[in-house]
Amino acid sequence: MRRLFWRIFALFWTGTLVLILTIAWSTSYTFENEQIPGLGITRMESVLNDQLRGAARALHDGGLAALREVERGAKDRGITLYVLDADNRDILGKKIAPGIAEEIAGAIADEQGLHSRRARMRTISLPDDQRYTAVAAYLHSAMLRMLNRRPTYFWDQVVIASIISALFSLILAAYIAAPLSRIRAGARRVAGGDLDARVGALKFGRSAEMLALANEFDGMAARLKELVEGQRRLIRDVSHEMRSPLARQRVALELARAQVPGGDAKLQLDRIERESERLEEMIAQAIQLSRMETAPPLKADAVALDALVADIVADAAFEAQARNCSLLIQQNAPLTVQAEADLLGSAIENVVRNAVNYTRADSTIRIRLDRVEREARLRVADAGPGVDGSDLARIFEPYYRTDDARARKSGGSGLGLAIAKRAIERQGGRIRASNVASGGLEIEIRLPLSTAA
Repeated sequence: MRRLFWRIFALFWTGTLVLILTIAWSTSYTFENEQIPGLGITRMESVLNDQLRGAARALHDGGLAALREVERGAKDRGITLYVLDADNRDILGKKIAPGIAEEIAGAIADEQGLHSRRARMRTISLPDDQRYTAVAAYLHSAMLRMLNRRPTYFWDQVVIASIISALFSLILAAYIAAPLSRIRAGARRVAGGDLDARVGALKFGRSAEMLALANEFDGMAARLKELVEGQRRLIRDVSHEMRSPLARQRVALELARAQVPGGDAKLQLDRIERESERLEEMIAQAIQLSRMETAPPLKADAVALDALVADIVADAAFEAQARNCSLLIQQNAPLTVQAEADLLGSAIENVVRNAVNYTRADSTIRIRLDRVEREARLRVADAGPGVDGSDLARIFEPYYRTDDARARKSGGSGLGLAIAKRAIERQGGRIRASNVASGGLEIEIRLPLSTAA
């Protein structure tokens, strides 16, 4: 947004400067070519005549030294001054600019002397009967003549006008960019999960269009919060309501199991029980996810992350044996973080169990815990099929599954990584997924270290 501010400022100020310079050039050109009443010459020609008279007086009264001072003053005003002898050589030793001879040859007489297209001339006669031809000319561009035009305070006024235009351009740029910056900040907060973000009343840049845009944004954010909270409420309520019939179903299953002697009927009852347990696990995870999204964070404690990881890996090793795979802690630095211990443990456990579920049989899951600047970094890499690059961010969404590798036959509920993401973010950390070059998926968790670490 800062770049937008400076682009708006540059656009308006450049436009104002171009307008000021155009007006200045037009004024200067008009001033130079304006006819002086009663003289029959323009103001530019009058300035050249003044230089010629000054050169004549200087040469007559003070010689070459005085003439050199006049020539220096003329040069400061953008006027080229020559005093030529009979051989058309400048008596001050300056090199004659190309075209001066043609200007002299094509001179035309008027009421004030001789003139050509860009120069005026006059003859200077000294007491010793020496005669010289004085030539004053504007040989530079119109822009350079404008820069040297008198009165001198003209360009002081142009500079003042430019400064004033810069101040007004800054105010105008801020007037446009400030409300846009505030709306953008609100959009960033909403995108980050803060559904209470609002633009509110604008203190600066309160144009009708900006106010309408801010009101539309606030209305959109309010509606979005209403929809998201409704979805969370629905999941929570449905999950709670499903627990009661599931409990009654388990009682009915036990009664049915007692009345069935065995055989295929008992196998089917076992299958119903397994599916009921899976459904109950999904409900418990849905309730946990809903609580994390709505409940405020609890008091954080100092957690020894290396010990927590070691305990979780030890517990997951039994589940990994059933799939003929193993877990290997390749690095486990002693690190301490401030976190809600139960939630953090649940998040890491979900990540590790996810790796166990999707790694291929007879493979090794590699776990590394190290320190990166002021953060603890935990990496869990499996040897499974990995995830398509377009799905790497979406696997942390509730109930999201990829088409192939993460199919329902894995037995997961689709909430494990979503719970892990919410839990890690509650601790001020970050979680991301990436594919391993040799095959498999790596989940990386970063957590801020305890200030005592």
